[in-house]
Amino acid sequence: MIQEHNKKYESGEVSYAMKVTQFADMTQQEFLDLLKTQGKADRPRNALEFDSTGIEIKTAIDWRKKGAVTAVKDQGQCGSCWAFSAVGSIEGHLFLKNKTLIDLSAQELVDCATGKYENLGCKGGLMDDAFKYVEDYGIQSEESYPYEAIDSECKRKGYAVKIKSFVDLKDEKEVTAALLPVTASKGPVSAAIDASTMPFYSHGIVDKRSRCSSLLKDLDHGVLIVGYGSEDGVDYWIVKNSWGADWGEHGYVRIKRNVNACGIALYNSYPVL
Repeated sequence: MIQEHNKKYESGEVSYAMKVTQFADMTQQEFLDLLKTQGKADRPRNALEFDSTGIEIKTAIDWRKKGAVTAVKDQGQCGSCWAFSAVGSIEGHLFLKNKTLIDLSAQELVDCATGKYENLGCKGGLMDDAFKYVEDYGIQSEESYPYEAIDSECKRKGYAVKIKSFVDLKDEKEVTAALLPVTASKGPVSAAIDASTMPFYSHGIVDKRSRCSSLLKDLDHGVLIVGYGSEDGVDYWIVKNSWGADWGEHGYVRIKRNVNACGIALYNSYPVL
């Protein structure tokens, strides 16, 4: 399958290449079981009418180069993508506020942001519900509360950072939505995508030819938008994943911009510190 796909990539029939990854020994269903973020069409929203007046929207921005992004993590066999997306967004906004980059604890969210927060630990969750927890209790550092990739007892004890609130972006057409000016001016943004077609992604720009869904009901994976750019006339988002640094482009995937590829513009939020 991978060889056939890569022949199509070389001939220009598809937009990205594949490689053997840690998911090669899994069945399709086993891989899908790891994708545990579900979009809620009726979720309570802090929807933002974003005014981009006066904001300079550069042709490209990469928050990694600004120092606002921590190293790529590996969620392992735990459906905790939602937690890594949320902590990644908080890490970035904390850095942009006080120039301190701290790895925050995804495990605390897995263990503690359950119950009334409606997350299910390794069985899935939502970034917004993670933000609600950090708004109430704060969150510890990864050093203080290290990742275990399992559901465990909540060991909350103090916090490294607390957020004031969070903002949801309106799920409008991507070309008119706030996602671009917010990413350009505010920093990294949490997002949900349909990642069901991406287990063997190697490099390139994922577009609709990947057959990923652009529907809210099919969003299944939490990620972090850390910038955007263009290559050979194709606009793309730079997206941090939580499948380890050996997956994709050193742990990242580029997804085509302006067409809502894989539903990337439907479920976006960021914290307010």
